[in-house]
Amino acid sequence: MTDYRHALIGCGRVAANHVDGFGRVPGWVLATACDREPHVKEFAREHGIATAAQDVEEVFADPGITSVSIAVDHVQHGPLAERALVAGKHVLVEKPLCLDPAQARQLVALAAERGLVLSTVAQHRYDPVVRAVRQWVGRGLLGRLVFASATLQARREPDYYTGSYWRGTRRGEGGSALINQGYHCLDAVRWICGDLTTTAAVRTARALGGVIETEDTLSGLLSASGVPVTLNVTVASSVEWRTRIEIVGELGSVVFDLDHPGRLRRWDGSAELVRLAERESSRGLAEEPPGTSYYGTSHRRQIADFCRSVADGGPMLSSPADSVGTLETILSLYALSSR
Repeated sequence: MTDYRHALIGCGRVAANHVDGFGRVPGWVLATACDREPHVKEFAREHGIATAAQDVEEVFADPGITSVSIAVDHVQHGPLAERALVAGKHVLVEKPLCLDPAQARQLVALAAERGLVLSTVAQHRYDPVVRAVRQWVGRGLLGRLVFASATLQARREPDYYTGSYWRGTRRGEGGSALINQGYHCLDAVRWICGDLTTTAAVRTARALGGVIETEDTLSGLLSASGVPVTLNVTVASSVEWRTRIEIVGELGSVVFDLDHPGRLRRWDGSAELVRLAERESSRGLAEEPPGTSYYGTSHRRQIADFCRSVADGGPMLSSPADSVGTLETILSLYALSSR
């Protein structure tokens, strides 16, 4: 018997991950697909979704809808999340939660006040390798941290931006390489190492400067309780997608990625750390991603956690306050940088 009906608002690149994730949770059905473009009808037919809507107010006014996914342009995240919460819907929103930290905090408060689940997609926090590394750091297996670094190389062709009404614009996207592609690298480091403060940043748009208003490359220097953290992200590489995160401590170090599947690349340290790392490295992953390959499969894990939280009221692994902190870090890097 189905107890929960979910609606997907936005049927673009990441929509397949939400269709896949909610389709795997017993007792849940993805009942409505909503997009302002006419292709929503074809999308709904293709994925076996009963209702296709072009007016989001139909979703909010439907008393049978338990929750919504918001997967539209960044500038609409905050307003749509607020309207959904006011309508009594639980909300799963693609990153970032919104583009304004003050609005983000208001959304978190509104969800708490109304007893609703609000979660920003941070699927890589649910990757087994990321959870393992966080646990090792928490147990002190790497010793006191010395430094951390995160690097993302990606490739975005001009038509990725010119074919979109919002990508590459300050108003619609709020940035580019960092807030969109680099978000998860920064978020993973922040989750493992703790809250980050920013010291310096530089951003450029040498490859795409004639195409976008925002950055194609950003480098930042941050710290986690005094531990230096470096961040480099670009969408101007010849590589389609490659991430590397390195965590170095006095007693050990690990290098891993957020590609699909996310893997440990190198490790060094105590016999216990080596044992755990070898076990994690040998773990197989047969899951195939439902959409873009480097999105991975952990939308499934976060969506399952979201559904459980809606059902039992317990906290999620990734809290809404976490997404506010990541947003504040991103905006502080933008404030420190210049083009």
